[in-house]
Amino acid sequence: MSTQSAAERAFQIPELLELVLAYLAPRDLLLSQRTARSFRSTIQGSVVLRRKLFLEPDWKLENSLFSAHATSKGSVSRPGRKPENNRLLLRAFPGCYPTITLVIISNSINRQARFGVAGSHSQIVKSPLSEQWSWDVCISFPADARPDVPAAVDHPEASWRKMYLCQPPCSELYLVRRWQRGLRPAIIRDGGIRMGDFVDEATKPKPGLQGRDWHVSYISSDRDWHFEGSIKCSSVEA
Repeated sequence: MSTQSAAERAFQIPELLELVLAYLAPRDLLLSQRTARSFRSTIQGSVVLRRKLFLEPDWKLENSLFSAHATSKGSVSRPGRKPENNRLLLRAFPGCYPTITLVIISNSINRQARFGVAGSHSQIVKSPLSEQWSWDVCISFPADARPDVPAAVDHPEASWRKMYLCQPPCSELYLVRRWQRGLRPAIIRDGGIRMGDFVDEATKPKPGLQGRDWHVSYISSDRDWHFEGSIKCSSVEA
């Protein structure tokens, strides 16, 4: 006769265990993989739980950027639910913590004023006036040296390396300084940028993309690179 309790039997059923684990906070969910092999295998095999840990992309908020002044039947479009920034990264990289900000991107006649390339003398880009809502993920990283982190964080198989910066993920990050943003992305990952991608790019001897090195004028007074990237989001009408 089995002496297992009802809870023990329930935890042996992956579908039930997944439902229970889904109620945990992300940090508790991540650490629960150390509890038992069944916990780890259930988490690693569950799209729902992996999305909660930023290990799997969740594109349900994805849509096109939309006009800040667009109207439909007299209503004004506004951004939908705020994307999630990855708070799990705060423990591994407290000084390089991604945050989410709501912005309006202006594409005006004087477009170069905000989106100019440092050191560029190119002509001003003339285009019709338009404004679009965007959720932006913002993150920074030391330009001079890799942050000091515990040995466990620096392990090549550490979980943070596989985690996205936000949900849904951003696929492009631009260097920014004051009110300027680079015309070309500094980091691109079509499937979404993971923290490991970000750290690997930022710690290259000569970081850059397609033969274009990151311009040193984007290093701020705090000796950090600063980045922002738009997250495509859904809209609601108000």
